[in-house]
Amino acid sequence: MDVIFKNAHNYLYLYGHTDKFNFLFRGDVRRICDFFGVNRSTAYRWIKAGKPTNETALRLLDIAAAGFLPCNRAWDKYFIFNGHLVTHSGYVLAPWQIDRLCQASDLQPTAERLTDNKRNYAPWRDRQPEFVKNNILTA
Repeated sequence: MDVIFKNAHNYLYLYGHTDKFNFLFRGDVRRICDFFGVNRSTAYRWIKAGKPTNETALRLLDIAAAGFLPCNRAWDKYFIFNGHLVTHSGYVLAPWQIDRLCQASDLQPTAERLTDNKRNYAPWRDRQPEFVKNNILTA
């Protein structure tokens, strides 16, 4: 099934794993290997099956399709470990510390504006990697 997104009510993350896999990767072995960290034979096996056969890879596919995977360079070398954000400079921040830093900087809470907005068909918007930008179909 070829997925074509025509309006904001069609969300990629609502589709099955086969549709997500085919839409995001289009059978490109190199993209599959790079994204999932697998070898070529695994990528070919997944293409033949129509989707990843590994449960962890299926979860990663769901996360990517839902837009929860930050895919831009600004987040390179940042990671979460034991519930703490580790920055590229080596700072380790607990969630409460991030709140305190925002309060001390007089930042206004804006998450409500983000969560109240309707999501479009590409919920990752500007965070999408190049291979996704090149594959979004327009109707």
